[in-house]
Amino acid sequence: MRKQTEKLGAFYSEKLLGTTGRVVVLNTNLYYTSNEQTASMADPAQQFQWLEDVLSNASRAGEKVYIIGHVPPGFFEKKGNKMWFREGFNEKYLKVVQKHHRVIAGQFFGHNHLDSFRMFYDDAGAPISVMFLTPGVTPWKTTLPGVVNGANNPGIRVFEYDRDTLSLQDMMTYFMNLSQANAQGTARWELEYQLTKAFTVPDASARSMHDVLGRIASDQGTLQRYYVYNSVSLDTRACDEICRAEHVCALREVALDPYTTCLRGPAAAPGPGLGLPLLLAAQLGLSALLAW
Repeated sequence: MRKQTEKLGAFYSEKLLGTTGRVVVLNTNLYYTSNEQTASMADPAQQFQWLEDVLSNASRAGEKVYIIGHVPPGFFEKKGNKMWFREGFNEKYLKVVQKHHRVIAGQFFGHNHLDSFRMFYDDAGAPISVMFLTPGVTPWKTTLPGVVNGANNPGIRVFEYDRDTLSLQDMMTYFMNLSQANAQGTARWELEYQLTKAFTVPDASARSMHDVLGRIASDQGTLQRYYVYNSVSLDTRACDEICRAEHVCALREVALDPYTTCLRGPAAAPGPGLGLPLLLAAQLGLSALLAW
């Protein structure tokens, strides 16, 4: 079966050794906005149907699943209204997570080269899953128009997890100060931060990351700490109100309509259990936010 799906669309699933869990590796390049070949397809390579089957089978078998991909759903936190998936694919992925969240123990994506996360909520507003966006080892600077300081220091991420439940216990990010390495001619990797200590949470669960998001949205110190980590300690400028809006809305809303509403009056209306503060978008205007 793995050979068949790899040949069909470069996606597959494998048991996670030493656990009762499973890793699902997706080819999300099929959903990328820059992929013109799949633009008119409903389910490229039938990957969504395959994912539904894998998650349903995992549920029946009592397995937990980690989902891994490259291009993530949702929005780029450095540029308002920039979606990586085509909208239809984005909605399908969101529905899969909402339907099968009890089976999904973690989601891990990249592409942004920046350190961030995305929250998923049920219809009642309860946090049901979190997607971690891992910073890149490559210090690539985005070429997207309008993005200021979209570069990153090289970063490597390590997760601690429970072998029985696959629940995420902690996350450590190691980094290299590239400017220092270039000046000294020697690369030195060191711990940038440990999630539970940096944000004072007991673990890396959806509940804990929901609490982290609440503090990022309401506390300037936590926002600034997150913002510096976002670029792997490269961009240390102050994150202003427009910056806060773009980051908070990207962290909180994966779907298009709620995200757009968030930018219009970013977090003025309490999102899923957050009670976020009123930002200055009403004064700045939606057009300014979208053009940022």
